Amino acid sequence: MLGLMLLSHPVFAQRSDKKPLLDPSVRKLGPYFGLQQGRFLVGEIGMEAQFKDIRLLKPKTHGLHAGLEYNIPNNALGANAGYWHKPSRLDLTYGFDVVLRSNFEARRYGISPVIGYKIFGLHLRAGFMFLTPSKIFTETNQLFINARFIIVNNRKFQWNKRKKQK
Repeated sequence: MLGLMLLSHPVFAQRSDKKPLLDPSVRKLGPYFGLQQGRFLVGEIGMEAQFKDIRLLKPKTHGLHAGLEYNIPNNALGANAGYWHKPSRLDLTYGFDVVLRSNFEARRYGISPVIGYKIFGLHLRAGFMFLTPSKIFTETNQLFINARFIIVNNRKFQWNKRKKQK
């Protein structure tokens, strides 16, 4: 019995990096449609790319998005680009947006930290936009909640094989 345990030790000791032999992942791409509610109700449209590591425990997801929004009553156009990260399956999403707002007379730039929850194609987010000051252009949301729905129309699975170390 002791000899069997001693012989089995070197077999398990050779694998020290704890990475799986196969590392599956999926990449998703598609348009999103959404509504943003703050001081004003604003419609959103854009594209989002998601990168997810498929794992049994703690599957990490990263997302990149870019889009436009338009506030019809106040004639204000907005552009957003951002990143978010979901550290595990049931966790919140954490991210930030880089924003540009314009009423075609003045422009405001800023950043927006965002926290949210994503389930299936629906992403509920809340955040605050830190914008450059303007006295003539104030018809934009700073504190907001938005709901986005992504329609995935491009999905690609990858099976990354672990390389043998010498």
